[in-house]
Amino acid sequence: MDICCAQLGSVFEKPAANLARAEDAVKKAVAYGSDLIVFPEQYPTGWDPASSLSAEGREGPIAMEWCRIAEEYGAWIVGSHREQYGEKLLNTALLIGHDGVIHARYSKLHLFSPSGEDRLYSKGDAPVVFSCHGVSIGLAICYDLRFPELFRRYADVGAECIIVPAAWPCSRLKHFNLFLQSRAIENQFYVAGICSTGRTPVDHYCGGSMIVDPRGEILCRAGEDEALISAVIDPAVVHESRRLFPILKDRRQDIR
Repeated sequence: MDICCAQLGSVFEKPAANLARAEDAVKKAVAYGSDLIVFPEQYPTGWDPASSLSAEGREGPIAMEWCRIAEEYGAWIVGSHREQYGEKLLNTALLIGHDGVIHARYSKLHLFSPSGEDRLYSKGDAPVVFSCHGVSIGLAICYDLRFPELFRRYADVGAECIIVPAAWPCSRLKHFNLFLQSRAIENQFYVAGICSTGRTPVDHYCGGSMIVDPRGEILCRAGEDEALISAVIDPAVVHESRRLFPILKDRRQDIR
């Protein structure tokens, strides 16, 4: 399976403009041969832990536009947005199939309290694993990268690739890159991190999206500018890596 990371900057709080640009990215990625195209955290609006603008229910206009784009171009898409959840919101990523149907939904488990995300948002309640083109894929969002327990849980249930939409600022970009490689090496699976680029009123983003293989090798990496990068995800590489270097079986689960 070919995954494309669509590293784009958001026009702040302008979903229609951003989704039009997303459609163009999907069209190009499909022409290049990509099967699954993934976008940064809250790409339709830009990430803002204090904004509820354009928040919507489970089948709101942003979600339905992602579905239309996926069906029109015959692509699988991962896009995240602000989802209304009672009096609060969820930071939710959707997996949409080439049939235009939402196949999986993941809400961010770890909220970024240093910026007050926990004041407006509710935590998600479970990891999510799905199958796409024969690859078992898990979802995480941005700050989740700092919590290795989630990624080990994904390894335990057989995930072969983790997709991480993010809005990771320039000031901590080294952490983003380090965590992507660390989570891949620790668990011997692929990790694809997709980060925003450009400036919004919230922060400055420098891209750095990349896809890392189960051995920690960087298969592709973007710079600071907008870019489409892609790599082939091969489940056989995951299983061969674990066979040749079976570190997971040596884990001590009796330590508390």
